Amino acid sequence: MAAPKYNPHYTLSDYRQWEGNWELWDGVAVAMTPSPFGKHQKALTRLAQIMLNAMETAGCNDCEVAVELDWIIADDMVVRPDLSLCCEGDIDHFIERPPTLVAEVLSAGTEHKDRTAKRSLYAAEGVKFYMMIDTDHGSVVVLELIDGEYRAIPTASVYRLTLTESCVVTLDLGPLASSI
Repeated sequence: MAAPKYNPHYTLSDYRQWEGNWELWDGVAVAMTPSPFGKHQKALTRLAQIMLNAMETAGCNDCEVAVELDWIIADDMVVRPDLSLCCEGDIDHFIERPPTLVAEVLSAGTEHKDRTAKRSLYAAEGVKFYMMIDTDHGSVVVLELIDGEYRAIPTASVYRLTLTESCVVTLDLGPLASSI
């Protein structure tokens, strides 16, 4: 096993030169799976639609939905959540602050990382809500960050989430669950 000092440590400037789909985890290049297929894209598109409709209905003009957009956490940490809901500041080229909500659509190649490493990272960065969509089992898990740990919100088809003091949305995820 190579000593840590011999392992490369990449930064944002390296990341910006790479071709293909990558994330950067504490200076380590992490290959992403190829572009998602059918069920994954269908679930992601449906979720974005549900989120946008809920925000419009609630009059939440301070939040934006981003799909597969880089979140630059640090000079050596870049991730690309499937869906991010950002309620602080405008999104220009990439996400600069922790999103209020992150959703990941699980796939065979990413499920373990999404359930463990990304869950820990998102909690450490203060992402208020984390949603995992399992298209193979037709399930959606919504977690809320409480006292630094994610806790599952009881499974339902309708969730009421307080995104900010002025933005409370009602998400009817029934259409999402029935479409996956």
